Formats: sequence, C-alpha cells, structure tokens
Amino acid sequence: MRPEKITTAVRMMCEMRQKLEELAVMNGRSLSGEIVFRLRASLEQEKQSAQKQRT
Repeated sequence: MRPEKITTAVRMMCEMRQKLEELAVMNGRSLSGEIVFRLRASLEQEKQSAQKQRT
C-alpha cells in the first residue's frame, strides 16, 4: 500500500526557492521532491539527536 500524499502550500523567500530549484536540478529531483527529501532528512536528524540526548 502506497502512502497517501497531500498537496500543501508553503510560503518562502524567493531566494530560498531559487536555491532549492538549483539543488533539485543538481540532484535530479523535482522541486517538490527536493523539499520532501530535505524535510525528511531534517526530521530524521532531529530524531537521532533526540535519541542521543536520552542515552
């Protein structure tokens, strides 16, 4: 079963969007794919940091 996807709007500075677009091209991803990739990585890093603090 595939995870459900939703569409959401996010406001950001033009410079941030331009940088994300550049990175998306460099990484062979769509803008949406780049944003999701980076959010997922950030959440995983935060989770690992929290786990280290508990030990």
